[in-house]
Amino acid sequence: CTGFLVCKRKLDSKKEALLILSKELDTCQQERDQYKLMANQLRERHQGLKKKYRELIDGDPSLPPEKRNQVNLAQLLRDSRERVKQLSEEVKDLTQRLAEAQGDNKLLRMTITKQRLGDDEVGVRHFPAHEREDLVSQLERAGLQMEEMENSIKALTDELQDVKAERSVFKEKADRLNVELNHILGNHESRIIDVDALCMENRYLHERFTQLQEEVTLLKSNIMKYKTALERRKNSSPHGRSSNTPLTGVLSPKQVQEMLLEEQGCSLPLTPQSISDLKSLATALLETIHEKNLVIQHQRHTNRILGNRVSDLEGKLRTLEVSGLWSLPGEPMGQVKIKFSHFVPKRETNQNQCSTSSDH
Repeated sequence: CTGFLVCKRKLDSKKEALLILSKELDTCQQERDQYKLMANQLRERHQGLKKKYRELIDGDPSLPPEKRNQVNLAQLLRDSRERVKQLSEEVKDLTQRLAEAQGDNKLLRMTITKQRLGDDEVGVRHFPAHEREDLVSQLERAGLQMEEMENSIKALTDELQDVKAERSVFKEKADRLNVELNHILGNHESRIIDVDALCMENRYLHERFTQLQEEVTLLKSNIMKYKTALERRKNSSPHGRSSNTPLTGVLSPKQVQEMLLEEQGCSLPLTPQSISDLKSLATALLETIHEKNLVIQHQRHTNRILGNRVSDLEGKLRTLEVSGLWSLPGEPMGQVKIKFSHFVPKRETNQNQCSTSSDH
């Protein structure tokens, strides 16, 4: 069975090979017929050209010899002129191809020298034809990319000019607004009103106002807590802190220290009153810590606002220094003198004092 299968496979392979050979034979016969047809056409063309050549050489036998020579000379002159035109066109085409080939050759040599720099042991590198074509195509793509980049650069320069024009327009508008605002607010020559400075001051005051509202809310909560503590203290017995009086929830550091000193050295009895006192003490301490954390957060927020304010003022002063409207002490000033007190509001110190007093 295995031998039969092997023979069957061999027979199938032979059949396939025979089919392939028959197809190749058909293609070869078709090519042979085409070549025969081309050979016959070339033979006929050769005979026709040979006949024309003999007619040109011998001339028309019906004409006399003088006329025959004139006709031959005119025909030769026309043929020579046409041949000269063809040759001149071919020369132009060849010169153009030569110039392109020289340019490509120069670029390829430059590329080869760049690749050979620092590699003396390799020697001269010969590029095959397909690598040269790849290099030429890469150079063409690089040229197209360079043209696109030049066009994009031109577009960007035009856009930059438009942006500069818009900037000059907005600058003139801001100057006019500053002049009008200065005229409306009293026309003080010693103090120039700046819209940007007013916007910065307004933003700073808004942040300070929100922070003060939060501090007022915190103070109100503390006041309510102290009021409740005082009411509880008034309602309690006037003989001081008895063992039956629970803690009010608001303790001073001195009261906490006294309680710890009183309870030091002896263990408290496990009574509901002692447990309640300890819970009240822990609650009071946690509330005090929470209040201190809130105060610290408000102080950090205040510092952040002041830092932003200082950075804005530094940027404004740097802008004025670059524009020539302000300079350091001892240096020549411009035509306009601007004081630093104009950019720092007078109420800032009072607000800082209020914030520090509220933190304490």
